[in-house]
Amino acid sequence: MGYAASRGGRYDRRVIVRVLTATVPDVAAGRFHELMRQQLPILREHEGLVYVKLARRLIGREEEVVLFEEWRDPAALYAWTGPRLDQPRLLPGAEDLITDLRITHYEALDIEPFE
Repeated sequence: MGYAASRGGRYDRRVIVRVLTATVPDVAAGRFHELMRQQLPILREHEGLVYVKLARRLIGREEEVVLFEEWRDPAALYAWTGPRLDQPRLLPGAEDLITDLRITHYEALDIEPFE
């Protein structure tokens, strides 16, 4: 995936959105929230992160937790994830609490491309 460097504070049209969706049983939700809240400051310090949001919705006796990340460009995302985009980067113990995990990536369309 190619990309162009950002210019003058504007973003490359290839801003990448990464969405991690985790299903967590209600009995593990409190610990999972705690671990994810500890991870947010680490994530926010990473060069190239534009935006991050942690949210949830209740589904019966489970929670669906979404970590929405917006990255300046693919290079910044790879610097965070390493070569395996399909693998989560979570604090120790967090993945053990998850019953289902999906990671998806999108190219942002709401940003004007460079000419």
